[in-house]
Amino acid sequence: MTTRDSRPPKRVAIVGGGIAGIACLWGLRDSNYEVHLYEADDRLGGHANSVPFHGNGIVRDVDTAFVVTNEESYPQFSAFIKALGVETIATDMSFSVSDSDGFRQWGSASFWSFVGCFSNLFRPWFWRLVFDIVRFNHFATDILHEKAECSKSDELESIGEYLTRQRYSRQFKRYYLIPMVAAPWCLDPEEAARTFPAETLIRFMSQHRVLDTLTHKLQWRSFGNGSKSYIEAFVREMQKNHHLHLGTTVQSVTRNPDSHVSIITRTGVEERFDRVVLAVHAEIALQMLGDEISTVEADVLGAFETSRTVCVLHSDETVLPQRPSARLSWNCILRSPHACRDHFHPVTRPSWMASDVSGFSVTYDLNRLQAIPGPGEEGSLGRVLVTMNPMTAPGQARSWHLYRHPKITSKSVRALKRLHLLRTGGNVSFAGAWMGYGFHEDGFVAGLQVAKEIIGGDCDTFADVETTEEECRPTWTRYLVRGIVRVVQGLIERMELPWLAARGQ
Repeated sequence: MTTRDSRPPKRVAIVGGGIAGIACLWGLRDSNYEVHLYEADDRLGGHANSVPFHGNGIVRDVDTAFVVTNEESYPQFSAFIKALGVETIATDMSFSVSDSDGFRQWGSASFWSFVGCFSNLFRPWFWRLVFDIVRFNHFATDILHEKAECSKSDELESIGEYLTRQRYSRQFKRYYLIPMVAAPWCLDPEEAARTFPAETLIRFMSQHRVLDTLTHKLQWRSFGNGSKSYIEAFVREMQKNHHLHLGTTVQSVTRNPDSHVSIITRTGVEERFDRVVLAVHAEIALQMLGDEISTVEADVLGAFETSRTVCVLHSDETVLPQRPSARLSWNCILRSPHACRDHFHPVTRPSWMASDVSGFSVTYDLNRLQAIPGPGEEGSLGRVLVTMNPMTAPGQARSWHLYRHPKITSKSVRALKRLHLLRTGGNVSFAGAWMGYGFHEDGFVAGLQVAKEIIGGDCDTFADVETTEEECRPTWTRYLVRGIVRVVQGLIERMELPWLAARGQ
């Protein structure tokens, strides 16, 4: 007589070896399923991509995309790397914004880094910038309690529309808030202002304590030996019934009448599984399903888009801000409004990465972020920089990399409320960072959730992790600051009225 235990184990395929696919495989590690993970690249990790950097006879693995994490904003991922025994180091997440001509620059490292030069203390535009930062930090969350009329239409109010409606200054938009949106989500500033929903952004900033930087600082950490250290540790922990297929592109996914699912690779190999998890970008999942896709799947998945981001690893310090005090961990460069576009020559890059010249670039200083000794220091590799979407071709380029990041738009935010429609008990599941804000934690949580659904019970791998959102309780000082800001804003608007009337606005 055949017993239940003698039955062959169910077969599960995970398509995509990024953080979502890794999390799903990790969540299934205590099951008896035969699991196969397919990754088109010749490595695991997706944005966790460390490459060797050679300098002064020394070699070190450095990161080119995913660099930093913190326990407060990445609780599930942090628990994962702790379970793997992977150590991280404290890092500096300072931020700067500069015009390409160096006329206006500010940094977050210190008071004088923010001021830039002594003369700024006597410039009205500087104090208006300071005022708007204080105002935004104390009033932005009011939008979370509004019932905006624009939310009834297909388009949610964008952050650019919100800032205009609330009469924030041009310098606040251009040099402060919009770069803070464009940099982590790898967007052009104009696109970020036009398409990123205001309520979604402000909720994210509130949850991640970005509006509370004076009284609460996140303890950011990086991987001293590169994020590949957690990938390597994960591979070492893989179970015998788990199998990797690197360099294997899945071309299509087909649902069979017998409730099995077939995957066909680019080389024509077909495999049958009881369950398939598409841990890839939504638009790639659409392509894989092809004519097999349901109306609901097409509707939900079609709402998610990605942006292309070119990153170059190099040692060229000329891409950094001109003022040394503004050279920090994250360095955002905006094309100066006075600069001639012809000055920015097309960037020399591999032909498969060809794209238009960007008006916004971000350079990550890996010497600071990964505690790599800088030029002149003992054990130095030299300057180690990664520039995202460079405006000019960096010298001393070591390698070029192409990444895709989820875009957050009105369509995608609305589609997030319909993700449950994809979880109807079918034999094809979906996972990815696009199911959240697009970051490593979002991808990990999505992958772990699918593993939980496959197992059919609670995935209690990190049941002790606290993920509840801390409530921001108003204090008397907050009420006092809000009152003062209201008075000052009223005075500013009264002074601006004659000027606006003269312009016909």
